[in-house]
Amino acid sequence: MRTLVRKLLDEQISRRGFVKEMAALGVTVSSAQALMGSLSPASADEAGDEVAVREVTGNGGDLIMETLIEADVEYLFHGCGAGTNTLFDAIVTRPQLKNFLATNEGQCVAMAEGYHFGSGGKLGVVIVPKAGLGNAASNIYNALMDRASVLTITARDSSEFSERRIDLELVDWEQAMDPFMRSSYKIERIDRASEYTRRAITVAKTPPGWPTFLQITEDMYKQETTANIVSQKKFDAASEIEPDSDQIMEVARMLIEAERPLITVGSEVTKTGAQKQMIEFAEMLGLPITGGLSGLADFPNHHPLYLGRYEPFLPQTRTADFYLCIGSQLPDEASYVHRGPPPVNAKSVHMTVETDILGMTYPTEMNVVGSANVCIADLTDAVKSLATKRRIKSIRDARYPDVAQFTKAARQRLMTRAQRKWDQAPMTTARISTELNAVLDNDAIVVKEPVYDSDLWFDVGYGSKMLLGGSGAGVLGWATGAALGAKLAQPDRQVVALSGDGAFMFQHNLWALSRYDAPVTIVIYNNNA
Repeated sequence: MRTLVRKLLDEQISRRGFVKEMAALGVTVSSAQALMGSLSPASADEAGDEVAVREVTGNGGDLIMETLIEADVEYLFHGCGAGTNTLFDAIVTRPQLKNFLATNEGQCVAMAEGYHFGSGGKLGVVIVPKAGLGNAASNIYNALMDRASVLTITARDSSEFSERRIDLELVDWEQAMDPFMRSSYKIERIDRASEYTRRAITVAKTPPGWPTFLQITEDMYKQETTANIVSQKKFDAASEIEPDSDQIMEVARMLIEAERPLITVGSEVTKTGAQKQMIEFAEMLGLPITGGLSGLADFPNHHPLYLGRYEPFLPQTRTADFYLCIGSQLPDEASYVHRGPPPVNAKSVHMTVETDILGMTYPTEMNVVGSANVCIADLTDAVKSLATKRRIKSIRDARYPDVAQFTKAARQRLMTRAQRKWDQAPMTTARISTELNAVLDNDAIVVKEPVYDSDLWFDVGYGSKMLLGGSGAGVLGWATGAALGAKLAQPDRQVVALSGDGAFMFQHNLWALSRYDAPVTIVIYNNNA
């Protein structure tokens, strides 16, 4: 779907062709038309609403910054100047833009991602010199895994000396960064500076979210023009995709008829604000829940119905006769974290807005394209329309106590094992995490570098602490930068960064935390890394 979005924005596919291709992916025609309507290219002259258009005179940096302001960008994160320094002339004259410096380009990307997730989905913007792009790539890779809306801006030399392949132009940076980005744009004409910036923003914010790349030439600093700056609201993609109603009814039937269902929920549940809906849906039918490929707490981890991360050796996995994966990649044997396969004896259904991951490896009874919040709401209504209140209660009462008893016993066994080493020095992951959880505010933000199983001991999820962590086997050196970004997004909430002793050495972000007087607690686990 993201490829079709890019083609529509770049006018490489017709409107009719876009709807046809989206329908082939399983998107309903009405949803495809709604998405197309929000994405269709429009010039400033065609925007219609006079309030949404402003005339600005300035150089390329001015036009880019004004376009970011129209996209409600407040914070910029950068590594150092080196080719991008003239952009800061445009920043310092605009007090509504606040600029944060990191001593390491990778850390400014982590800041942007932490801000994106901490704010509930706002765009994170990074300014990185060409020489620092390789360094930034580590955390751009993490942003790609996490499906984070992060825009990276860089500048290349004047077009007068382009293609000489020396010094910082030794490689084509657009090609070099392509594996880490879902879309990239190169601005070579000042009259299109705002247009390409808008496109990069639109693709980055298209669900489920992507890192994008914007490259300008240094010529843009020297040229001036007058351009219309259009509100980003005129270009944002539709945030909700309606699933096919017939598919939803069929999934509801399978759920009602299943004796041993198993559900996996992923980051799309949190990103669409559907955590409460998911809890209510699970409680309605007493559904056992597992966590998918996600760095977020998509279901409260101490809820009686939550079994923990999906694992192929769970009893519920081995015996499941119906499996529903919502808003996550299917579990895969090739995955380091979200280990597969899906339940081998179950009828499987995969629901996601990300069409690229549908039907990749494992067969399913049905692939449903739709936003997680809409899918869950529609499933809830469908179940209620197909079964009486008495039958729904009967299903719940027959299943809920058994699942709750299983999870309670599993947690008791976990604590019993942990207490055998409770007084060990250095403190165990279980001990320090439990003690820390007890003293943190209930709405604290826990930013977690890969410290194995540390999140098991925190109360995270809807109605409790927020968890921000990597989706899978990400690159080390993320937590402290992400914690600073999360603190900017939520200044009134406690923020704690958890890191292993090895991962912490990759971060180099204490200077930025000190420079901006950010009240972030950092806990380093001696996990023998």
